[in-house]
Amino acid sequence: MEIVWGFLKKRFGFLLTFTICKGLVFITPLLFAEVLGSEDFGVLEYALAGMGFVLNALFNLGVPGAYPYFMLKRKETSLKNGFCLHPVWLATIFIFQTILFYLDIIDQKAYLTLNIAFIISNQLFYSTKLKSHDNPIFAVLIDSGVYLVLFLAYTFSLMQLISLSISTISPIIIGYCLFYCLRSAWDYYRSEKREIFSNYLKILGYSKNLLIASFLIFLITSSGRIVTEWVFGFEKVGVYGYYFRLAAVVVMIHQVVNIAFFKKMYTVNPGILDKYFAIFFTAIYLLSLLFFWVSPFVLGDFSKYFVETYEDNRMIYLMVSCQMVLWIASALNSNIVDRENAVSANNYRFLMLIGVSFGILVLTKNLITFPMLAYFVYFVILISCFIQYYSLFKKGVRFYRSPLVLGLSAIVTSTIFFINL
Repeated sequence: MEIVWGFLKKRFGFLLTFTICKGLVFITPLLFAEVLGSEDFGVLEYALAGMGFVLNALFNLGVPGAYPYFMLKRKETSLKNGFCLHPVWLATIFIFQTILFYLDIIDQKAYLTLNIAFIISNQLFYSTKLKSHDNPIFAVLIDSGVYLVLFLAYTFSLMQLISLSISTISPIIIGYCLFYCLRSAWDYYRSEKREIFSNYLKILGYSKNLLIASFLIFLITSSGRIVTEWVFGFEKVGVYGYYFRLAAVVVMIHQVVNIAFFKKMYTVNPGILDKYFAIFFTAIYLLSLLFFWVSPFVLGDFSKYFVETYEDNRMIYLMVSCQMVLWIASALNSNIVDRENAVSANNYRFLMLIGVSFGILVLTKNLITFPMLAYFVYFVILISCFIQYYSLFKKGVRFYRSPLVLGLSAIVTSTIFFINL
């Protein structure tokens, strides 16, 4: 009890900041679902948590994952100034996509998606740096940035200063992009210039595998919204995204753990991690099922969107709820794969999984139902987690308890799904 109390006292500021920020991250998209049209909400969800996440992996070149590797594991602090060039690279991408937009080469929806990808890239880079140096409060603020901006826009709409639509959200997002451009210039101005370019190239030499890895893992874990848009259109993306957001309340617990104990992911013995991961995954899965069963009794009085869509999409809600433990597992496993330098071999297996999955979807696109698509996405993410465990096993890193928990949860999930389908 004293340990828990000591942790709470030590981390009170972090927990308070986290609760406020992540509460807004959770509730803001749900508020937008109530006021935006179905198509516009689908476009926003696609940009925020679908293609925006995948593109962020390409924009970032794997550099965020390289930071803790060089700074925490290898202690190569001489490379630190090389990381100051990375925001400049990201700013260059923003300038390029803005030129494409003003030349009418890309439309507003694509420009919004690219700009949100740019913001997510910066958020991930800066928050990783902050977490690596035990600065979790600012890491949470940075991580939540785009949602805080959107919540501010929602507040302005309540004050009737603006009316919410994609055309009014886009300029606000552009303004936030400009903030990161100015920050990149400031970081470069303050940096030590000696060997800065050669250091950045050395970082990229390591991060190229992480680039592929982060792109593939984001493509797999964010695939729900992407394939939903491809098969059913933006309106169904809105439905999928709404229930994903509801289910993601448990992800807040993972984020506390990941931010507060980030350094330990790169230092603690894998056997100890396996033990705690298994307990954590069990708790997350049971909480997800509890929230799934309780939420209809709570949200029916508060959300018009929920009332209008729940009956037809109950199985979608079930699948994304059960998917949360896999989403969390893949994120935590990625840290260990990076740490054990098992990235390259893991990438080949991910590529095979994506290729086979895409082939199946092409063949079944005109036959698959929305619930079966959600189940298919769940199953693909499950396989990706076991691929990570296999890659670690080949490196001599044994995880036994946590994959067993995921396997048992998949059996329970499949049973509930097919009984109620």
